[in-house]
Amino acid sequence: MPEAEVVRTVIDRLVAGADEAQTRLIREIACRAGYLWHCGNPVCLAYNYRGRRYCEGCGWGSKGKPVGDLHPIMYTERRWNRLRRALLAHYTPDAPRPDAVVFEYWGGPGWRGAEVTEMYGGTAEEINGGFRDRDQFPDIAAALDSLTEWSKPSYSEDIRVVLAP
Repeated sequence: MPEAEVVRTVIDRLVAGADEAQTRLIREIACRAGYLWHCGNPVCLAYNYRGRRYCEGCGWGSKGKPVGDLHPIMYTERRWNRLRRALLAHYTPDAPRPDAVVFEYWGGPGWRGAEVTEMYGGTAEEINGGFRDRDQFPDIAAALDSLTEWSKPSYSEDIRVVLAP
């Protein structure tokens, strides 16, 4: 069992058997030890496990800021908006549209090869295969290739496109 899973299990068991004061103490100790982080959103009370980028309760970032676009400054607005328009067109009125789409680059054919996660409030769902298939997602693939052509992503770099109004 991976260390992160062991830590989660231990914290969950401790909290399950604790009263309110003990729960606060357990969470405070886990935060100081770096195993948990408390959401920075003043109206959110959620605690999140290390390694989680976005709050499970409200979807804010781990730095305590609302989720917004995240991209290198060298991408022009025209190229960035092309990607946003392609993603908005992809999510039809029939299907729920995520609040944001995150692309995490771990190698492959530029941004088109990135792992893709849809963010819905505080939850995140990975899209198996991302948007790699040029035939299935022609507009998104073209927009991602345009970004890659402008500047090749670095290993473990990520971009985030907000789609919520």
